[in-house]
Amino acid sequence: MHLDNLKTVVFIDDDCIFCNYWGNFILKNDQSKSIFVSPANSSVYKELQKKFNLLPNPKETIILLHNNDVFEKSNAVIKIASLMKSWHSFLVISYIIPIFIRDFFYDFIAKNRKSIMKDTCVIDELKEKDKYVL
Repeated sequence: MHLDNLKTVVFIDDDCIFCNYWGNFILKNDQSKSIFVSPANSSVYKELQKKFNLLPNPKETIILLHNNDVFEKSNAVIKIASLMKSWHSFLVISYIIPIFIRDFFYDFIAKNRKSIMKDTCVIDELKEKDKYVL
């Protein structure tokens, strides 16, 4: 699938159990049915890199592409929650917290994410989803 055909894509670190868990969570709970999830090493992400020069590394942060706008870290999390069109949309109130505070907590969790979840990997379950794009 090509980037031009996708309105909303979340790029995750597919080597990370924590990230794969949240990719599954997004796809299972997305009431809008419009969000796709893609791994950091996908052809879709490579297309995005060509389109936008200064992208963060998806192995270090979540990246959201929505309507040709790129969101990362806490801004991506809040925007994803609002796009899911479910009870998660209440997270939009988090925008009142200054971004340096939100990103401080995001970075803390991101740095420790591999030690937070030690369950079995859910990448195979994620790969079976219709909205998982390579």
